[in-house]
This record gives sequence, C-alpha cells and structure tokens, in this order.
Amino acid sequence: MAKSPEVMQQYMEEVEEAAEEVMSDRQEVITLDRRRNTNREALRRMADEGKPDEARMWICVGNMFLRMPRGFVKESIEKEQKHLDTEINNLRNGLRSKVNKLNDLEHKDPTLGTNLKALSQEEWQAVSQVLGK
Repeated sequence: MAKSPEVMQQYMEEVEEAAEEVMSDRQEVITLDRRRNTNREALRRMADEGKPDEARMWICVGNMFLRMPRGFVKESIEKEQKHLDTEINNLRNGLRSKVNKLNDLEHKDPTLGTNLKALSQEEWQAVSQVLGK
C-alpha cells in the first residue's frame, strides 16, 4: 500500500530532526572534550612549573587577560573540569536514547553496545582482585 506524500514528508521530517539532534549532541561532546583537554594541559603545565599558589599568573578570560593568584586559577580550572565531565556524561547518556530513537524511526536494529557503561573504580578493583593483579 502506497503512502501519501504528506505522510512520507512527515516521516522524513521526523527522521531528519532526530538525526540533527544526534549530530548536534556529538559535535557538542567533541567541543566540550577539546575544552576539557585544554584545561587538563593547563593544569599539567601549572603542576610542572612548581611555583607557589600565592604567585600570580596571567590568564585569558574571554578577550581579556587578567593576572590572578595561581591557587585561584587552579581551583577555577578544576571546578570547570568537574562541570565539563558532568556535562559530557549527560550528553553521552542522552545520545544513547537519541540514537536508539533514530534507529527506531529508520526501522533499524538497535545499535549494539549503546547501553554499555564504564566500570566504576570499585568495580575495577574487584576485577583486579579476581584476576590477581
């Protein structure tokens, strides 16, 4: 039975919208991950320099350069790292359901492995104990 053009157009719009959401979330994860890596590099550089926390350093905020205490800068970067980790994890978890929704709309089988989660530190320790490491 042939479907009407209106029904087909509605279906195609739904698929396109779902695909756009998936692509947008994936790009957002990439952008946030790059920022997280830049922060990680900055923290590593600060640790390698070995200067006291009271020393002042230059940082770029938006389009301004400010001279701030190292301790404050380090604390701010670490706080942003935690926020970025949370945001990336939330996007990745939401991405799973969006990919499954897209697969349902396209009448495809669910993507294998999309419901997998990384082991927690306690689970890794238990695995290490079992393996005798």
